[in-house]
Amino acid sequence: MNPTPDSASAPRLLGFDVPGLQATVDHAEDEAIVALLDVEPSARWLQVFHRRVDALKGELGLAGVQMDGRSIRFFGSVADSRRLANEIAGLIKDIAQELSSPP
Repeated sequence: MNPTPDSASAPRLLGFDVPGLQATVDHAEDEAIVALLDVEPSARWLQVFHRRVDALKGELGLAGVQMDGRSIRFFGSVADSRRLANEIAGLIKDIAQELSSPP
């Protein structure tokens, strides 16, 4: 099966850069959890990501999410960084599956 153009440009998760998490979040001072991607996401991937990440923000108590090329920065007071990492990995995988499914 040949990948569709959207699935071909869907990034894969390479890993995370996880700082010490804080009880409260200050975007100006606190470091973010950074998800590192293998390629820069396509415009279509970003549309799906932004739609889906809003639900994740509410569920996990994230204060903000910023895209920067091949990095996604997650700001939050989540005490369980392992759960956050699992949710982010699942989100990225789900987006790739959605983009590779026929309309």
